[in-house]
Amino acid sequence: MNLNGLSVASAAEIYNLRPADIYLVHDDLDKALGKVAVKLGGSARGHNGVRSCISALQSSEMTRLRVGIGRPEGDVTVSSYVLAPFSAGEQERLEQVLAQAATFLLEHVLRRAPVRDPGDGLT
Repeated sequence: MNLNGLSVASAAEIYNLRPADIYLVHDDLDKALGKVAVKLGGSARGHNGVRSCISALQSSEMTRLRVGIGRPEGDVTVSSYVLAPFSAGEQERLEQVLAQAATFLLEHVLRRAPVRDPGDGLT
């Protein structure tokens, strides 16, 4: 996951996408579980997967959908926390969070989509 930028850059090249055309969906330790936000460009804020994408695309212009997972409590390391399975309570909440994130993302994409002329030959 920390090297996902290589795959994202490869897909961008294949589909002729600019960094501004790309949406990154990623977990966010600084947001509580269930909080979702869109961030336009900017730094990786310590997220290795986002950092990899910025490096591989040589740009930070991607739109990010940040899905909160909260921070670990106690002596749990961040890497152990993000790789651990969700608890039963978190699993129950996860379905709602994912539906909210998908709706949020779709609404954002539709607001950004260019209006096409029916006679332009595009399908």
